[in-house]
Amino acid sequence: MSQYQSNGRLLAFSVIQCLIPSMLLITTPKRSAIRYLSIPCMIWIVYHMMYPVHRPGYTSTNFLGSSATFVLTALDLLLINPQAGHDFVDANGNTKGFFSRLVEAVRLVTCARAINTPRQVKNVPAFPEYYTKRDPKVIPRGPFLVRETAIAVWQFLALDIFSVLALRQAMNEQDKGSSGQWNIQGRALLEQAIQSLIAWLVVSRILLSFYYRVASIVFVSLGDSPSNSPPMIGRMADIYTLRNYWGKFWHQMLRLPLTSTSNFLARDILGLPRSSFVERYTNVFIVFFFSGVIHVVLDSLRNVSPWEFGTMSFFLSFVVGYMIEDGVQALWKRTPGSENNVSLPAWWQRALGFCWVATWLGVTSPWYFRSAMLKPEEQMVLVPFSVAGLISFPVLNSIVIGGGLVLMLVFEGEI
Repeated sequence: MSQYQSNGRLLAFSVIQCLIPSMLLITTPKRSAIRYLSIPCMIWIVYHMMYPVHRPGYTSTNFLGSSATFVLTALDLLLINPQAGHDFVDANGNTKGFFSRLVEAVRLVTCARAINTPRQVKNVPAFPEYYTKRDPKVIPRGPFLVRETAIAVWQFLALDIFSVLALRQAMNEQDKGSSGQWNIQGRALLEQAIQSLIAWLVVSRILLSFYYRVASIVFVSLGDSPSNSPPMIGRMADIYTLRNYWGKFWHQMLRLPLTSTSNFLARDILGLPRSSFVERYTNVFIVFFFSGVIHVVLDSLRNVSPWEFGTMSFFLSFVVGYMIEDGVQALWKRTPGSENNVSLPAWWQRALGFCWVATWLGVTSPWYFRSAMLKPEEQMVLVPFSVAGLISFPVLNSIVIGGGLVLMLVFEGEI
């Protein structure tokens, strides 16, 4: 094949990856041999999707990332917690028709957070008070569409600015011949740490929220309930531990397949006793290991070799981070005078915790970002089209800054 693959190829494979477990869910018994054979087949498909894309964007990343995640989802739904066609019943207990079962199976496979179902993941962010203060139980469709559309437009413009700035920086670094010089000392290391924090806490947050918000607007406009579209990302006020960063602030799109797989391996295969020290950190290791594997797969879109260990080192570092964090908290609880019954830490503890999380991310993130981020042709395309060429950059900056203030005042935007 050519040097780069197309989004169309990734889309085709992604659809196949979704249909394989969906069809098997409704057509095969729970212990069918075909279910076991489907897992290596799906892994083979992911392997053949691991080719670079010219200027990879969110769309291509989502196609490949979803395809890799579908493998773990299939493992969960087909083998670990198996379901079959007769499990898809209507209100009267009758088995649904083939098409209805297929639609429900596709929803099971693709709706990673399982919102408003018995399988809903933990720590889904609550709806903003802008909605709940009017009626805590009902999210109004009209205000939801107006607010989410206004925020989506602002996020689009902000991402457009970030794209331009990232491309300019990459071109400047390339002109200086400094591509790949991530291990230099002093000021450059500090700059890399700050850039990494901005990438995680600002750019990635806006990027994920934007595309999720657009999808929510489309589905709610077509009749879906707004209550099925809670926020994708939590609030920064919760980022005072590494566990909170991944478990409350960051998206929960991988939580179900990762925790299901980790629990199966740690408890059922290895037979580790629940809540033991070994079981707890074995689970943590497995979760971050498979998360690292998924992101190593995504690195292939940027022509990064799977044998570059920066990405895997970054994700596995959180196993050590969790152990340090848990150890410090355990020691603090044993300190005379510490308030063990306070559900929310004091402000100074949260501030100290935020510094701890920021330091860990700042130190470890360059391992993940260093592989190809300085190459202009491999900068991620954050938006499907750009308006930066139609509006002068200073004016666009002013619109984004002013628009952000308006959103905060009118729609009570939360960070």
